[in-house]
Amino acid sequence: MQGYYRFPSINNDTIIFVCEDDLWAVSIEGGIAQRLTSNLGRIMNCSISPDGEYIAFTGREEGTNEVYCMSIKGGRAKRLTFLGANTMVRGWSRDGKRIIFASDFGQWYPGFTFIYTVDKNKDIPRLIPVGPARTISYGPEKGVVIGRNTSDPARWKRYRGGTVGEIWIDCEENGKFKKLIDLTGNLADTSWIGYRIYFISDHESIGNIYSCTNQGEDLKRHTDHRDFYVRNAKTDGKNIVYHSGGDIYVLYTENDRVEKVEIDFRSSRVQKQRKFVDANKYLEDYAIHPEGNMVCITSRGRVFSLANWEGPVIQNGSKSGAR
Repeated sequence: MQGYYRFPSINNDTIIFVCEDDLWAVSIEGGIAQRLTSNLGRIMNCSISPDGEYIAFTGREEGTNEVYCMSIKGGRAKRLTFLGANTMVRGWSRDGKRIIFASDFGQWYPGFTFIYTVDKNKDIPRLIPVGPARTISYGPEKGVVIGRNTSDPARWKRYRGGTVGEIWIDCEENGKFKKLIDLTGNLADTSWIGYRIYFISDHESIGNIYSCTNQGEDLKRHTDHRDFYVRNAKTDGKNIVYHSGGDIYVLYTENDRVEKVEIDFRSSRVQKQRKFVDANKYLEDYAIHPEGNMVCITSRGRVFSLANWEGPVIQNGSKSGAR
């Protein structure tokens, strides 16, 4: 593999994804990926604005997960939240002016999240009054669908406990939610496209994308991954992009076709370069030779012997990559 691609987002023919803890852009047709960031902290959960001009993402540049926003052309990212909590970008509002995110800010339990919005130019976050939720998606005209407990099912495969993911829908947007569908699986990543609700479910063992009507009927399966879960699915209102096994795929909902995005990933891979360190900082143990003319040390999980004043340093044992 050239890279391990995660957290993709789509807008028309542009895909933004995360690799090496940075944002990259690539065409929906594949090709050479372009690096957009060179951050020091981890990046995840990116989302392209409806007008295709901005990218919102979750970053850890200054500690905890917070919301950042930057131009899709690159440049400096602006930090928009200062909550000091677990905060995850989820998308954009209908008008495309505000970023939607989930956060457990001020809650009694980590992971007990509510949905908020914040302006891309920074203001006070506003709570969306839909109750506890982790994801949210809006209908083409009206209606809202939310996911509760909808964390990544691949992290706890075939979980069936009390905090299993559920989908709730309010077709009239009057605050009266009902459970969309009952499946013996863990559900995640809801997307309202046309008259159908798309989501990830692992009720047939492996997490794949399914859909049903907004009344919870006519369940259909759209992907057929048998080795790796579908993860972190996002939509631009037409198609759905996701990653599975470190690769990115697009589900074209109009004709129910799935295509793998062939990415030409040309990274400098600086994290794979050799590292030269001061052994003193990693000294773990030592032993003096019985005659006092040599010493044996353990540093960074390896054993070495050396003379007291001069001569080579010899690594003892097999030179494997393990400690």
